Amino acid sequence: MSLTLGTILDSESLSIQDVLVIRHAYNAEPTSSRLAGIHADSTDDEILAYTRRQSAKSQIFPATPPRFWVVLMPEGSDSGRLWRVVENRGELSNDGELREFDLVDTDYMRDLLNRLVVR
Repeated sequence: MSLTLGTILDSESLSIQDVLVIRHAYNAEPTSSRLAGIHADSTDDEILAYTRRQSAKSQIFPATPPRFWVVLMPEGSDSGRLWRVVENRGELSNDGELREFDLVDTDYMRDLLNRLVVR
């Protein structure tokens, strides 16, 4: 039996229905964008700020995102390394193009931060 993310979430008492998994990509946003990209040397604050801002288009990002977000950073071409599990406390703003969310750090999977790699 292989270890799956679902098994790990179960061990943390996180229901898969309450979790959104986000794998970021390193990118430089164009100067016309209102978003700042992230890179391998981005700080935790920069990554959190980047994660807070999501598209207002429901085809790109869920209209009603779950309470917990498992955030992965790029690790190779098809994997992600666990950065944080954050709690979504709701939408702070929505201008029709971008939505900003109130995200706070949690203790979920704390012992696996920067160690767990998901393919």
